Amino acid sequence: MSEDYQQTLQDLSLASKILARHGIVDGFGHVSCRDPRAPKEHYLLSRNLAPALVEPEDIVAWRISDAEPVQSDAPRGFLERCIHSEIYRQYEDVHAVVHFHSPDILPFGLMPIPFKPVYHMASFLGPDSPPIFDISDSFGPSTDMLIRNTTHGAALASLFAHSSGTPTRPLVLMRGHGATLTAPSLKLLIFRAIYTQHNARVLTSLSALAGGAHNVIAQNAKFLSPEECEAATASISGQVNRAWEVWCKELEA
Repeated sequence: MSEDYQQTLQDLSLASKILARHGIVDGFGHVSCRDPRAPKEHYLLSRNLAPALVEPEDIVAWRISDAEPVQSDAPRGFLERCIHSEIYRQYEDVHAVVHFHSPDILPFGLMPIPFKPVYHMASFLGPDSPPIFDISDSFGPSTDMLIRNTTHGAALASLFAHSSGTPTRPLVLMRGHGATLTAPSLKLLIFRAIYTQHNARVLTSLSALAGGAHNVIAQNAKFLSPEECEAATASISGQVNRAWEVWCKELEA
C-alpha cells in the first residue's frame, strides 16, 4: 500500500471517531472519502460498524458507479452507502461525505426554521438555508426513510447543486433523517460537521431567548451576509489542521 493510501485509511478512521466523540454520529451514521488510488472510480467507507469502532482495517473500497464493493469478498457494508456514491458521481469537487442523525440538527429538517450561519466558524454554510430532502416527495409516504438504492441516492444528491452551478452546496437537511454534509477534503469535512452542529446549538439557544418564536428569528436575527460568509470562509479555511490536531489529541487522551 502506498503511503498516501495508508494515511487516508488512518485519517478516515480518526474522522469517524472524532465525529462520534462530538456526538455528531452515535451507533449510526457514516463518513467516507474518495480513494486516492482511483478517486474518480472508487471511494472509501467502513464496513457496517458503529463509527467509534472503525479502524483502518475496517475500511472498504466501493465503486462510485453502483455503490458495490471493489473486492467481491468484501464485508457487509452500510445499507445507505448510495448516499455517498451518488454524491461522488454527480460532483467532482466533493471529496468527502458524512451522513448523520444528530439531535441538534434534526429539528431544522422538520419545519422551515432558518438554518443560516450566525457566527464566523459556520460561514461555509453560506447565506441561504439549505434545502430539505423529504423522501416522501419523490417516493411516497410509506418508505422507511432510508436511502436504500441509487435512485434514492440520486434524488438526495441532486439537492447539493447550486442554481448558479459551482461550488457544490455543503449541506442538505433530511426530514426525519438528519442531514448529509460534503466537503473538498476529509479534514475540512470534519471541521464543517462540528461547526454545523455548533451553529445548530446557537440557533436553538437563540430560539429559546426569543420564546420559541421562529418568525421573530427569521425576521430579526442578523445572520452573516453573503460577503461575510465569503470572507470568513477564506480566512478560516487555512486553520483546519489546527482544529484537526486538537481533535486527534483529544482521542488519545
